[in-house]
Amino acid sequence: MAFRRRTVEREVPRRPGVALLEAHVKDLCEEYSITIASASSRGRAIRYVGGALEIAIPEIRGQVTYLIALHEIGHLVGAGRSAPRLEAEANAWVWALDNTEVEPTDASLKSIGRRLDGYLEWALARQYRKHPPRIPPPDHVFWRLRALSGTSRDASWAAP
Repeated sequence: MAFRRRTVEREVPRRPGVALLEAHVKDLCEEYSITIASASSRGRAIRYVGGALEIAIPEIRGQVTYLIALHEIGHLVGAGRSAPRLEAEANAWVWALDNTEVEPTDASLKSIGRRLDGYLEWALARQYRKHPPRIPPPDHVFWRLRALSGTSRDASWAAP
């Protein structure tokens, strides 16, 4: 005789404050006329021809996913959005940090630095191309944000 496990649908308890973070993201989206399209594990921002703005963000479960949502909004409304890719990524993180409603934890700041490490690895792997991705100049905020990770993998590309 086979036994079947009974599954019980339970609502996952939410961490305190998550509703406030979600509300802040929704308020910013309303302020800037941005549509939240769908869930995305990585996040993405789209500016359509005609001016429509859209983001896809992960479910906000805590501070890191909240900052990812703000980062995607920063791609659409922040300063320096038409900069080369690595600089635009750093500029969007600056916008996110400038517009957050909470003090970023060390873990959140390290997460931002690790993401910038990933962008840099992407760019370095493509330097052989005829038109390689531009590495930010030494005085760009990219390097200060990247230093937050504390895990700079390549000393020759460490923050100046």
